[in-house]
Amino acid sequence: MASLLLAGLLAGGQAAPAPAPPPPRDEIVVKGERPRGSVAGTIPPERTLSSLDIRAYGANNVQELLQSLGAAVSSGRGRGDAGPAVLLNGRRVSSFNEIASIPTEAIERTEILPEAVALAYGFAADRKVVNIVTRERFSSTIGQATFGMPTEGGQATIGATANLLRLQGDTRTMLQAEYNRSSALTEDERDIVQPGDPATARARTLLPETRRAALGGTVAGTPLGEVAATLDARVETLATRALVGRGADGVLRRDGDSTTAHLGTTLGGRMAKWLWTATATLDRTRSDTATDTGIAAAPRNDARFTNMLAQADLLVNGSPFALPAGNAALSLRGGVATRIFDSRSRLGETVGTASLGRDAANVQASIDLLLTRSVGLVSLNANAALERLSDAGSLRTLGGGVQWTPVAGLTLLGSLGAEQSAPSVEQLGSPLLVLPNARTFDALRGETVDATRILGGNRALRPDDRYVTALGLSWQPWAKTDFTLTADYIRTRIDDPIVSFPLLTPAVEAAFPDRVMRDAGGRLQRIDATPVNFARSEQQELRWGLRYVRPLGPLPPGVEPARVRTFSSEAEVRRRLPPGARIQMIEAGSPQARRFENLMSRLMFSIDHVWRWQDRVVLPGGGVLDLLDGDALDLRGGRARHSVEAQAGAFKRGLGARITARWQAGTTLHAPGGDLRFGDLATVDLNLFANIADQMGGTRAPRWARGRGCRSASRTCSRRGRRCATRPVPRRSRFSRPISTRSAAPSRCRCARCFERGVAPQANSVRTPRDGSVSPS
Repeated sequence: MASLLLAGLLAGGQAAPAPAPPPPRDEIVVKGERPRGSVAGTIPPERTLSSLDIRAYGANNVQELLQSLGAAVSSGRGRGDAGPAVLLNGRRVSSFNEIASIPTEAIERTEILPEAVALAYGFAADRKVVNIVTRERFSSTIGQATFGMPTEGGQATIGATANLLRLQGDTRTMLQAEYNRSSALTEDERDIVQPGDPATARARTLLPETRRAALGGTVAGTPLGEVAATLDARVETLATRALVGRGADGVLRRDGDSTTAHLGTTLGGRMAKWLWTATATLDRTRSDTATDTGIAAAPRNDARFTNMLAQADLLVNGSPFALPAGNAALSLRGGVATRIFDSRSRLGETVGTASLGRDAANVQASIDLLLTRSVGLVSLNANAALERLSDAGSLRTLGGGVQWTPVAGLTLLGSLGAEQSAPSVEQLGSPLLVLPNARTFDALRGETVDATRILGGNRALRPDDRYVTALGLSWQPWAKTDFTLTADYIRTRIDDPIVSFPLLTPAVEAAFPDRVMRDAGGRLQRIDATPVNFARSEQQELRWGLRYVRPLGPLPPGVEPARVRTFSSEAEVRRRLPPGARIQMIEAGSPQARRFENLMSRLMFSIDHVWRWQDRVVLPGGGVLDLLDGDALDLRGGRARHSVEAQAGAFKRGLGARITARWQAGTTLHAPGGDLRFGDLATVDLNLFANIADQMGGTRAPRWARGRGCRSASRTCSRRGRRCATRPVPRRSRFSRPISTRSAAPSRCRCARCFERGVAPQANSVRTPRDGSVSPS
């Protein structure tokens, strides 16, 4: 790094002396202000990652960052693994794809918040919230190529990505193109032994051959004065080619092709003391599947569906009144949606068609009341939602919660929720799909057979009712140490849960006898695997985790308590710091710079543990499946009682390493022919990455390591008549990933006018890389 830009604002440390003498103690006035891009409400983040913390994960973009965070952003309160609700600069986005490809170098900080915060943004309180705050100014152009080849038993992959991003205040422009291709993986390549003809293993794929291409673009700005607007568009195609066994005429195949198109827009602004956000999206998906059946009378099964969804909603946040302890916070959301789902299937001479439509109107309200500060901050939340569906009637959601912060750094949360949910249109009306030679384990006979499996929709599905009780805490015991402990107890009960057809066990066959067909000898021939309703499901679990982050190595005296922020330029530092702060320039390679090197390094450790106390399902007719004690819904063999994810990483001088270890306890599947035991499963991933430019002299590194700079020779500033030169910005690359090419916009003018516009350092200051300024604060 060419130079470090240090401000004398050390939280708890020794600040550099200001030019003017400090005012007397009795005249000190402290004024608090939320950081730029903060979320609404009083609930603090469970964890805040600075830009240097993010660098230590070695992630290329937002999507990879969320994957690297793993258990820290997952929740046990939702339906399946829906992932967190993601915000950009404290605002909703039209879809996650709008921000998934933003480079991590463009992120100023990332906040991870508990599920209760989702209510303030119109989401259900069943997933965590991740707020991505970008830099005010950033420019990058990325080209990336990937190639992977297994040594044995895996898929060969190739891919290419191009991404262009420009950030300038409220203006954002991003273009992206992707292409990926993966080879097929057959059973033979994994040495799976087939009964009968061993050649069958070469005619059945575990993973299909895939080809995927995507093109997208996002434009954001303020075309309507104070109203921010975003337009996002994306189209994606996916083709799969699979082998499903052998028939009388040779190998049977299943080919799938799908096209997905998305168009979304977001408008946001302020009206008096109210913030509002309007979102509208249009999504269309078409899918075609063709499967060889091996049946002479119906040799091919063709299935097609088209799914189109249009929706719009309006979210309003504000404070309707004040209480003695603080302002009340109200969130109101209303929306409408319409969905059209058409499907068609053909099996021989049998043709089936379905055309389903669903219109929805919904409203949601959530209010937070600050009750008192005498025993710490205490607030209550109440929320309610009503959704009217044209094909399922009215569905209601009610909930409430309490937040208590008895001391600084400790937050306790409790919540209750009751929610009704209807089956999706896809679960009701997906086209009939006949899958021949589907490998199926028959627990009744203790054997694996090739049976015909029928997939599709089930119009007899009923809505479910879900009840959730949750208790949680977030504790940072030491104010000057980045150590955080979180814990959540979650109890969930669902009446009439909607699930995919489970593993065929004697209990399941007794509950759904009409879905199974056997021959005269009792051998399994066919399964109707369309979705079903169970009678009830019950789960209880405890999730806890701890995280510790600190600089790697000793720090200079006086800056141990400091947190580090990075800025894009000296101009941004001057805008962001309060008047009177002294800025000191430090030359790279100087003894003073080496003393501050550790300030930009990171050592991190985290561990997350899920301990399941109860997980059982009640079947129609009264049968019970205890998924923690020998019963299962799929071939993974029940639910692991314990699962652990641990991460450790270090980053310094442009070199980084992160190791991730996951472990889950073994399970057992009871069967009449004998128990099947699944052992403990442990995986370890190692990620190594490097910033080549840092290792080769920063801005003095060779051009290939720094990236391609803008080559416009010069321009003239009309105000001062001075020449404005361009300077290349070092790019970031990693040994574990393809080298990226990044370039910066020409904005290095040294005149006063350009400095005021925030595009250049002052004439008498030292130049700093666009992404290299740091400030303890």
